[in-house]
Amino acid sequence: MEERKLKRFCELKTQQKKIEEELEELRKEIIAAYPGDVQFQLDGYTLKIIYQDKRHYDDAKLFEAVPDPELWKALFKADSSKISAFVKTSLLSEKLLEGTYKTSRTPFLYVQT
Repeated sequence: MEERKLKRFCELKTQQKKIEEELEELRKEIIAAYPGDVQFQLDGYTLKIIYQDKRHYDDAKLFEAVPDPELWKALFKADSSKISAFVKTSLLSEKLLEGTYKTSRTPFLYVQT
């Protein structure tokens, strides 16, 4: 392998890390400026921020709340997508799940030119 190529690869990886760090810092600053869903255009760019509520289930509380051991086996672990599917098919009810999870808001940032 050529030393020149390895050196260039390492230089680019260093630049990539710096760019990713700066992007993350700018992302945090933009999101902090808009605490709710927003979409607008500015200088030819379209900014869109969407907040989504995500549930984080507690395995122990969920185990206590789910009455059917066979249903619990299907869940195996607190998997949000499986639980959501069970609620949609009426195998579980929202009322039954009360107190088994915490909700967090997750922002998604989209920028288009």
